[in-house]
Amino acid sequence: MHDEHVILPPMKRSLVRGRVTLLNGLEAFGSGIGFVIITPGVWGYALVPVAMLLLLLCGLAGLAFWGSLHLSSWLIGPNPGVWGQIGYWSLVIALAVVGVIVAMLVALSLAQPLSGFALESVSHAQEIALMGTAAPKTSFFASLVSTTKAVVVALLVGGTMLVILFLISFFFPPAAVVTVPLKVLVCGWMLAWDFIDYPLAMRGVGLEGRFAWVGRNFAAFTLFGVLWALLVVVPGMVLVILPMGVAGATRLVVADEVVRRVRLAAE
Repeated sequence: MHDEHVILPPMKRSLVRGRVTLLNGLEAFGSGIGFVIITPGVWGYALVPVAMLLLLLCGLAGLAFWGSLHLSSWLIGPNPGVWGQIGYWSLVIALAVVGVIVAMLVALSLAQPLSGFALESVSHAQEIALMGTAAPKTSFFASLVSTTKAVVVALLVGGTMLVILFLISFFFPPAAVVTVPLKVLVCGWMLAWDFIDYPLAMRGVGLEGRFAWVGRNFAAFTLFGVLWALLVVVPGMVLVILPMGVAGATRLVVADEVVRRVRLAAE
């Protein structure tokens, strides 16, 4: 159990307000960034997602290039003439480009789940800094399964909403005035959902409990996610800011936990 006497100022303000508010979302955004920057102990863990992406990308891209060479040789056959050589290298380049694109998509998809252990360590360190103690870390396999579930839910729900918004703006361009802000909002929800996965997973919170948590702290959850969505301009950038987002999400989860505990104690 956490001790309210060691709660830092942002958490104390949550107790004073009696709930998690928009201000908590703003605090979590800035403080998550600050925590990772000023805490050398988490720097190594913070680099893991990017390092994992580069490792996967190099390995898969190399495999794609090797495969393009062998497949092209098999398709063109031995002893090609001049035009055969031209066709061979054209095919190699085309297959390599497709292979690298696929490798990039696969690397982006796998880098986060495989970095779950490091991101949980960032969350664990942030909670200790806030409360003096923290929920126990989960195993690598449990972390991998939890993160994969969170990503799948985000893609199914958020991805579907983004496709619908894209189709609306494509067939009715003036609607972009509405659909563009909504896309930012949906991306914010997807990012925030991703970030809260780690502190909630350490508490053994399932999907139903996570949706309940979001509903209970919807305003802070939304502002927190939208601020990150406005910061992310390229897909791979999310892996750079992921540790900071996880640290910020941990602050929101702890704030909600403390408020609920104090309410229960007062009843």
